[in-house]
Amino acid sequence: MLGCASSNAFRLLHAINARSNHVHVVVTAPNYKPDTVARQFKAWCTRNLKTNHPERKTFWSEGASRRWINQEDDLVNAVEYTTEAQDRKGGEE
Repeated sequence: MLGCASSNAFRLLHAINARSNHVHVVVTAPNYKPDTVARQFKAWCTRNLKTNHPERKTFWSEGASRRWINQEDDLVNAVEYTTEAQDRKGGEE
């Protein structure tokens, strides 16, 4: 995913947490809508996942949470949630 962040003009990958069945990513992407960022991440990841799993047809569900983060405190909270809160919830989700 780091390649995706650098190749699509996303400014900074703040946090990433790959879970057993989903992934959390916090990225700064000025001038991009959250839906565009999510679509680009999914496209990049799919291309790379297919390298190791060519037989698989799909990797993603339809659901996802995408949101604007406009305040520094909100960014700090999103990073903390991504890197720490998942494990405090009582296990792998």
